[in-house]
Amino acid sequence: MKQEIVAFILLLLLSISLQECHSKSENSKTSYVPQFHFTEGINWTGEPTGLIYDEGIYHLFYQYNPSDSVYGNIHWGHAVSQDLFQWQIKPIALYPDSLGYLKSGSIINDKKNTSGLGHNSFIAFYMYKNKNLEQTPFLAYSVDKGETWKKYGRITLPNSKGYQFRNPHVSWNPLLKKWLMTISSGSSVLFYSSPDCMEWSFLSEFEDASNIGAIWEGTDFFPLKVQGKENMTKWVLLVNMENTSMSDLPATRYYVGDFDGISFRITQTKELWVDYGKDNFGGCTFNETPNNNRIYLSWMNCWEYANSLPTSSWRGNMTIPRQLNLAWEGKHFLLASTIPTNIHTYYGDSLQLKPIALSQDNYIEQNFPYPNKSFIIRLKFDNKDNRAIWKARDYGIRLKTKSGKKLSIGYQNELSYYYIDRSELNSDSFIKGFGCMMGASYRSDASEMEWNILFDKNSIELFAADGRSVISSLCYPEESFSSFELFAKSGSVSLLDGSIIQLKEKQ
Repeated sequence: MKQEIVAFILLLLLSISLQECHSKSENSKTSYVPQFHFTEGINWTGEPTGLIYDEGIYHLFYQYNPSDSVYGNIHWGHAVSQDLFQWQIKPIALYPDSLGYLKSGSIINDKKNTSGLGHNSFIAFYMYKNKNLEQTPFLAYSVDKGETWKKYGRITLPNSKGYQFRNPHVSWNPLLKKWLMTISSGSSVLFYSSPDCMEWSFLSEFEDASNIGAIWEGTDFFPLKVQGKENMTKWVLLVNMENTSMSDLPATRYYVGDFDGISFRITQTKELWVDYGKDNFGGCTFNETPNNNRIYLSWMNCWEYANSLPTSSWRGNMTIPRQLNLAWEGKHFLLASTIPTNIHTYYGDSLQLKPIALSQDNYIEQNFPYPNKSFIIRLKFDNKDNRAIWKARDYGIRLKTKSGKKLSIGYQNELSYYYIDRSELNSDSFIKGFGCMMGASYRSDASEMEWNILFDKNSIELFAADGRSVISSLCYPEESFSSFELFAKSGSVSLLDGSIIQLKEKQ
């Protein structure tokens, strides 16, 4: 009898232990749901397929698998927002059919009814996952702001023979006063125009010999005024590349040049990327936003491990929205990304950091003020002496957990290299390809250099040098951050100002 009681107690304890482990696991996975980055929160969220601003509302259409948390069975989801940070999920917009499931594309608002489908109709351009339809974009439309959709049929594009098209992107072109389509062909971008979205005329083809072998996917094409250059406007072509000369991983390159209504000609050949982290791909911009702001939104993921992320019932989210500007730096135009200023409405308590001359022997280490919360870190460093021999070779901030795991954000001065290092945040066997340092080379002679770092449950994003150097990285800390350290190695650097700002939970 005593043995039976002992056995029963042991089984009971084992059951409680297993339940606690399961609960901790689920709680950990639940804690990874971001607060300010869009996600369905269940099943698979993929890249954006259409971005529209209309009558005070941002519309996000995106790849969505309603039946599983891995890629496949792609539908087009739909969500709306008034501020880009709080989203309301709407009914699914477009469904697969007998021709296959849907790939990416774009959506426009035909305000003047050029198509004859209705004033203010939303028109979607897309392609199917179907080898027999690789030269054939399709069209669907909605006359009720994307609530319900009707599939119209295929679009015929001239000069398409021999191409394998991907991801048609359509927008209104102010120079042509027509609709302009950019569509990738695998290693180039073709330009088409149309007065009505139905009949299309071939304009030109853009190629880049330096990226032969890369697989080109979605595109976006838009004008931007150059900051600091009165009345100067350049055209920017975004190209999402499935593999790149930078690596075999997906990334988004941008080209800057001029457009004469027929051809796009680049005016600089330097290889430049929208983001230098692993986790930014498939992005595009909203058209006709207030004050002509160009707002960019992208899929925050990487195909190297997209189907293996440590979440049980969901995978995938977007980056934080970014406002794009074009900066002129000597011989080059640089695309700069900043977080929209209305993020300030979510600011909560803050911890101010005192100015300090950081060095190997003089650093800040203290308890982290907002564990289990989303937050922004602002750091401003003295940059006047960035070429001095005594300047710190490596400096920045480390976020640490109680067990000693850490996430580092820093700058290697001699290499002019901003970085995010997540290699010490998880065990070596966490996810293949996940533990790594990622970053970008950039040096400025500005007297001060400001960093903005945004952490939101499962991600960290660095915006440095007024957004000229941007790094996006997923991260999955198994414990909350319990301390932080401001550090400098092999020399010194002055922190002029800094703060850690809690982001309030959305209502």
